[in-house]
Amino acid sequence: MIFKTTLFTILLFTTSLNASGLFTKDKMPEGTKVWSAKDINKLCNQNFSKMIDPLTKKQRKRVCRYAKTLDKCKSVNGKPIIHFNRRGFSKTGKRILALSLIHGDELSSGTVSAKWIERLHKLRPRSKWRVIPVANPDGWLKKSRLNANKVDINRNFPSKDWDRLALKWWETKKKKNPRRYPGPSAASEPETRCLMAQINDFKPDFIISIHTPLGVLDFDGPRVVPPKNLPLPWRSLGNYPGSLGRYMWKDKKIPVLTIELQGSHGVEELEKFDRLQDLSGTVAIRAHKILKKKARN
Repeated sequence: MIFKTTLFTILLFTTSLNASGLFTKDKMPEGTKVWSAKDINKLCNQNFSKMIDPLTKKQRKRVCRYAKTLDKCKSVNGKPIIHFNRRGFSKTGKRILALSLIHGDELSSGTVSAKWIERLHKLRPRSKWRVIPVANPDGWLKKSRLNANKVDINRNFPSKDWDRLALKWWETKKKKNPRRYPGPSAASEPETRCLMAQINDFKPDFIISIHTPLGVLDFDGPRVVPPKNLPLPWRSLGNYPGSLGRYMWKDKKIPVLTIELQGSHGVEELEKFDRLQDLSGTVAIRAHKILKKKARN
């Protein structure tokens, strides 16, 4: 009887937690968890305390208990790559994956995603979100664009033209610039494979990648009418072999919005990017309608 009562209490607590307005603690698939919850919580606190304009201790305590990782998500040096889920509350909402610090020296990008995570904690968003605040932990620790193998992760995704063009473009168009090195082979880097695992697990309808320093909103996707009063100009700059935009949009028809902050702009005017976070769901819905219509025709 005691066992049954205890089991009922646990089930009731779990149901109440999932029904509340908190980040979701999803059932973990087999082999998903490698790091202990205590380790992940500690790493989350460390990461968010080291950002430009860091989260407060109270904010870190509130959100870090929802930090998670996948078994394939670790860096070259074995650092876990954590993520956060937030449930959506509308049937019209989409699944939005946001990530930052894929280039470890683009520091203000991490601040924006950290603030977004904390903000999502207090909202009832229309769309379901997954946020990866530090996609390149080794590079971030060294304030380097590249990972520990000196590879540009955002040139390492296995786009269909990687074998034919990635190294060729690097050699001819980038003059072997070490900051743009795409790696010895497609998806050679554990950070790249982590992001691929995240995409396969979350199955996003829309991806946001936060960068610096170009000061534009670079959209890889169908022709959509952008929202009004955006904090940065809306552009389509194109993509490169092995880039996330090439891999997800050109190959898989999943739109990618690259937010290119301008210097520390993201830190100084966070409220504008909070609005952009809200508008991203609108762009995702518009893009999805266009793609659905094209699929029918």
